[in-house]
Amino acid sequence: MKKPMKRLSRQLHVSILRHSTEFNYKRNARNLWEMLKSSVSTHKLDFNFLARSLSCYNREQRLILVQDLEYEHNYKIIDMVLEQLESPMCSYTLALLLEPIELYAHHVHDLLILKFQNKSNINILRKLVQILLELNNENIKKFKDIHEDIFESPIETDLHVVQDKESLLSKLIIQLLEGHRNEDITYSVSAAKMIAKKLFETSEDKTSGIDSGIFIKIFTHYAFPQLSAVFDIYEDRYGRSIQAAIQHQCKSQIEVECFQDIVEYTRSPAGYHVKILRQALDQNPVDYITLIRIFIGHEGKDLSEIKLEYSKVFDETLDQTIQDRIDILEIKRL
Repeated sequence: MKKPMKRLSRQLHVSILRHSTEFNYKRNARNLWEMLKSSVSTHKLDFNFLARSLSCYNREQRLILVQDLEYEHNYKIIDMVLEQLESPMCSYTLALLLEPIELYAHHVHDLLILKFQNKSNINILRKLVQILLELNNENIKKFKDIHEDIFESPIETDLHVVQDKESLLSKLIIQLLEGHRNEDITYSVSAAKMIAKKLFETSEDKTSGIDSGIFIKIFTHYAFPQLSAVFDIYEDRYGRSIQAAIQHQCKSQIEVECFQDIVEYTRSPAGYHVKILRQALDQNPVDYITLIRIFIGHEGKDLSEIKLEYSKVFDETLDQTIQDRIDILEIKRL
């Protein structure tokens, strides 16, 4: 697998992006360019300066600055960042410059490369499920288009290079990539009862079981409200956790964990992200890539909900935890 430096060409138009009237993108881009001029000859970037500067703007304003730097000053800042040696500060700066879906495409491709090179002890496939799980059908399509445009290869092809296409997890990821989830906000109680009954009978070995393809489609095609109803009815009616049905269907712990991720996200997206954040903070070394993806990818209302949920679960603010767990000076040295 290759990791080309090709960057997604942007087709943004300033007029369609919302931004404050106080934001003078021409002036701000020019000021930023004045500070970046030297990197043209040195090919080195001051990530501390860039991160501080870019953090002052919201996502839409940052995208406008990226566009203006390229078209007015012929400075491709994203390409310049991609040329630098990887580090937490480099990853954070890149995340500030990209649209969330493009950021996810880069993260997924990096994960697949790590698995291909066998250079990481983290479970790559579970990370892929976590990233894809939160994308709606429209964003799944955009994600696939962006990945193929940047890396010149369909994501499905890259996945099959590193993972047996017949494995349960490979099939799960492919179904998530299909982007065929029902997005209705309503659900059928009768359908939920039927599926819950089938899952219970399967876990009790009263039938031959649910075909793996059907099992996967339940988790990847049903609307989240419908799935939530299935899980609730299963647990209320049969007095056991939905994990029992998952464990019966899966052959490995990582398979169980991936389907359990879907259950947790279905029931509480904010609560699920709180768990992922805490796991990233608890790792040694800290999983900065996951932190960056959630902080930048959920900038705004979603992040506020995640931070509120975090405070409820851990009786301290997320900001307090970060101050206690993360040494900013150490990050800058990495």
